[in-house]
Order: sequence, then structure tokens, then C-alpha cells
Amino acid sequence: MKNMNNNKNYIGRNSLIISITGLIVVQLLLYVGFLKNEYWQILLSGFEAATIGGFADWFAVSALFYEIPIPIIKKHTNIIVRSRAKLSEGIVDLVTNKWLSPEVIKEKISDVPITENVIKILNEPENNALMTRFLREITTRLTVNIDSAEVVQMLQAILKEQLKSVDLSKPLGNWLKKSIENDDHSELWDMLLNAAKKTINDSATRNTLLTLVEKQIEAYKDEDFLKGLFIGAAGKVGVIDTELIVDKIINSITDFVVEAEGAPTHPFREKFDNNLLAFSVGLIQGDPECIKVIHDLQEGLVNNADSESLIQKLLVNFKVSIENQLRDTNSPIINFFKENIHNLLEELDADKTAQKKIDRWVKITISELVGKYHPEIGEMVRFSLSKLNDVELVGQIEEKVGNDLQFIRLNGALVGGFVGVIIAAMRIIFL
Repeated sequence: MKNMNNNKNYIGRNSLIISITGLIVVQLLLYVGFLKNEYWQILLSGFEAATIGGFADWFAVSALFYEIPIPIIKKHTNIIVRSRAKLSEGIVDLVTNKWLSPEVIKEKISDVPITENVIKILNEPENNALMTRFLREITTRLTVNIDSAEVVQMLQAILKEQLKSVDLSKPLGNWLKKSIENDDHSELWDMLLNAAKKTINDSATRNTLLTLVEKQIEAYKDEDFLKGLFIGAAGKVGVIDTELIVDKIINSITDFVVEAEGAPTHPFREKFDNNLLAFSVGLIQGDPECIKVIHDLQEGLVNNADSESLIQKLLVNFKVSIENQLRDTNSPIINFFKENIHNLLEELDADKTAQKKIDRWVKITISELVGKYHPEIGEMVRFSLSKLNDVELVGQIEEKVGNDLQFIRLNGALVGGFVGVIIAAMRIIFL
């Protein structure tokens, strides 16, 4: 039979060896006449009872874990394996209905400051970094399909709905009026004029103007015979030079733009500003013609066929920008995550009322989940036990309680010996 494998096995073994040895030695000494006093019978009875008690408890303890090959009796040994099903269900019942019952769990978490403990944990540098990485991962996942056709169509529908329903006239009028009166648009003027100057002097613009001038000359020639004859003759003698005409136009426009650039009091700018100011006042006062301009602009944006393409381009650029920032640990968005996590934890740590509300919600949620999924605890225990074969099951139980069971064997020998001594003494004294 396999010996019980635990580091206190010697306790039960030695107590039984001492009992047997004592019984043999005292019995031999009495047999050869070395011990003649009848009171030695008391000691002999004590060793006899200790031996019987030690053997009985050895059998009882061993029968729990192993099969003892004694006919008839062996069917009552190896109790843990033979009663495995009952034992497993007993453990499941003990865990689910006693140790981890819904009532016990609710009672245990009732006084736990959950939010306060979570704040302490998250305030640790390594956990703070984990939170930042978690938010970065979540943001990455959210932006993966942000430029998909479905999202573009959804945003386009929302934009159209908002443009249809929102009235931009009065807010836009107030903004325009304030900008003009405060001269906030001067930099915009200079920027537009500078861009116009560059565009006018661009080769593509020159080619476009050249084409337009040539078309106008041809159209003028086709109006009647005399005009065609005159223009044809002028072209042959070099009176009409389209290249020169285009250069004159470009130079004139450039001079005009340069003159207006950086000059807020320029007549053109003042006249345009006055007209724009009158338009803004019209929007504020509800002038139908001014409002119609804005409504037509809104309608154009709503029905613009290129709006979907524009939205998609914006989303693609936004996605690329977010992805680049998420890869950089010192980017504005990562720093935003870090700063707001820190601020949120500080604010929550100082707000005890908010902590109580969160704790209450968490505890209610846990209680609901425990009530709903409590049977799963029993299933997990049952599944864990079913994965163990008989040897592993016996080994785990023996590892936990085997050492303590050795004291049963020791107690059997000691108590048996003590009772044997008492009985033998009473026999001598009273009989």
C-alpha cells in the first residue's frame, strides 16, 4: 500500500512503532520473569491499548485515501475515490450555498470602498501608463473604420439634416458685423489678396486668360463681316497681340491687388466691407433677400454631389492624423490622455459623494450579476474537480489535510494507552 506523502507522516508512524515496541518489550520481560510485580501489568495494558488505538486510527486515516487489500473490509476503504461524486457535490454545495452564497458576497462587499481602492491602484505609475495604453488602443480601434463608406454616408445624412433645420442667418450676421466693426478680418483680407496675387501670376492662370481672350476675339470676329475683316487685318499687321493683352490684364490686376494689400482704407476694401456690413445687418434684421442668399448657400451644400467626397477626404486626413499621434508617446493626444486621467483621478479622489454614488452603483451591479450568474460558481468548481483524476484528487486533499490527520493517529495511541492504563489499574485495585 502506498504510504501517505506528507512531511508529518512520521508522527503517526512513530507513535505506532513506540506502542508496538513497548508492548513487545514489556510482554517479553514479564514472560521471562524479569518483571514480577503485578503493577507492570498496568503498563502492559497501556501499550496494548495504545497499539490497538494506533492501528485502528491508522486504518481509519489510510482508508480515506487508499484501498486496503483486506477481504470484505476493502470495499469500505478508499473512501474519497469511492465517494467522489458525493464529495464533489458536497464541495459544490458548500462553496455556492455557504462560503460564496449571494448573501455572503453582498455582505462582504457592502463595506468595501471600491472606488477609493481603484483610485489608489490607478494612481500608481505603472497602472497609469496601462490606462493610457488602454485608451490609445480603444482610440485606434474606433478610428479603424472611420473613413468607411457607411460612416461617410451617415455623416453626410446628419450634415444635410442639420443644414436643413438650422437657421444660420442671424448668428452669421452677428459674427460678420462684429468682425467688420472690430476689424478682425484685416488679416483675412491680406491673406486672400496675397493668395490672389500668386494665383494671378501663375502660369496656369495666364494660359486660362490667354484662352479666354482668344475666344473673345474670335467671337467678336464672328459678329459680322466688317468686324471679322478688321480683326483679321489687325492680327496680320500685329496690332492685336493676345500675349501682350494678357500680360496687360495680369499686370493691371496685380497692381490693383498690391495696392489693396495692407491698406485697410483702400476704396475697394472699404466698399466691399460696407456692402458686407449691410448684408450682415440685413441678416440680423431678417431681410428676405439676405436670408435667401444664406438659404441658397445651405441648399447648395446639402445638394452638392461632391459633399460625400469632401467628407471622406476630411475623415481620411483625420484618421491619418490620429494614427500618427497615437504612435508618438509625446503627441498632443497622448498627453491629453495622461493629463485628463490624472485630473479625473484627482477630482474623483476629492469628491467623496461621487465615490459613494459609484460604489453604490458598482455594488448593485455586482449583486445583480451574482444573482444572475451565481450558478456559474458551482459549475466552475464542478468542472475543476472533474478535470482531476483519482490520484490527483486524493493527492490534493492529502496535501491539505494529511498532516493534521497524522495527529489523529498520535491521539489514538495516546488516548488508547491512557484508557488501557486506567482500566488495568482499576482491575488491580478493585478486583
